Amino acid sequence: MSGRAAKRWVALLGTLLALSLGVGTAADATAGGTPTASVPTANAPVVKKVVGKGTPASCTETALFAAVRTGGSITFNCGPNPVTIKITKTLRTCNTHNCKHPWEGGKPLTAMTLDGGGKVTLSGGGKVGIYYANSCEESFGWLSSRCDKDATLQVTFKNLTFVSGNATKGVPDKESVGGGGGGGAIAMRGNKLTVVNSTFKSNVCVKAHSDAGGGAIRVVGVKSVKISGSTFSGNKCANGGAISSLGSPMSISTSTITGNAATGSGASSGKGGNGGGVYFDGASQNVTISSTKITKNKAGKGGGGSGVFYVSNNRGGTLTIKGSTVTGNTGEAFWTGSRHDLFYLGKKLSISSSTIS
Repeated sequence: MSGRAAKRWVALLGTLLALSLGVGTAADATAGGTPTASVPTANAPVVKKVVGKGTPASCTETALFAAVRTGGSITFNCGPNPVTIKITKTLRTCNTHNCKHPWEGGKPLTAMTLDGGGKVTLSGGGKVGIYYANSCEESFGWLSSRCDKDATLQVTFKNLTFVSGNATKGVPDKESVGGGGGGGAIAMRGNKLTVVNSTFKSNVCVKAHSDAGGGAIRVVGVKSVKISGSTFSGNKCANGGAISSLGSPMSISTSTITGNAATGSGASSGKGGNGGGVYFDGASQNVTISSTKITKNKAGKGGGGSGVFYVSNNRGGTLTIKGSTVTGNTGEAFWTGSRHDLFYLGKKLSISSSTIS
């Protein structure tokens, strides 16, 4: 949360105290647009939407932007052939139906599902990140004074291809997702994320940073991350060439993560380079990798975990790898035991029916 946001929440807490002591009134609480206490409000309905009217030309960036912004269950009608929609302004989903706080009439969104039907490619053109959501973004509507703990909105991507997203500069005029940012295809803070049967190619973020990461996907404080049946290739960032999690529990299953690179150097005390394929840094959050192939990814100079990098700073988190292959990854300067493709610090490392170099 920015300094400006923090100041507004300090004002909110002062208002709540005044109300509890009988000093103020509800009218006082909303004067001048100052946030009030949590206002009981019904969630917004999940609306079905269709982008396009049967032709490729009708599937415009403008129509997609408007649909995604206010959530719902979104599909495409772009004709029988595959289409590519070039994104020039990062797609985003607000936390409420009108992007205003609940005390200003905003109804919390519970779902944003985007299903490409296996025919839609979203391209950042090498210039912008493709998608951004943030429970602590003020202009999206705050749901509570602890926006970092909000998990009302479920974001789901299905049957899509994300290519050439670039999160190097972040989203103009919006908060960073934290920890230096990242996520050339998907950048999220808070709420929940599910990715199904999707492809991520040649997405990038900042080249060098101690914490920033996720050439394709960056999640910070997201309460549930589930990735299945998806492919990641040619993605690059300072850490976590394909996927980077900061304090977000993850489940990665039946996926292929190959040919991605952590481009930083010097590891965490320098400018990154950890996690050529997958990167996790957090506390007691657990990560599970199952039936997944992680190969030919590369750590940066001085970095570790060329395939998988996992650090639980309070040693309270568990990494589970089952039925998976983590081999042929390169560039690591440090690793765990005899497994060069893996670096792990945490409560428990569980490996079963897997091959790890």
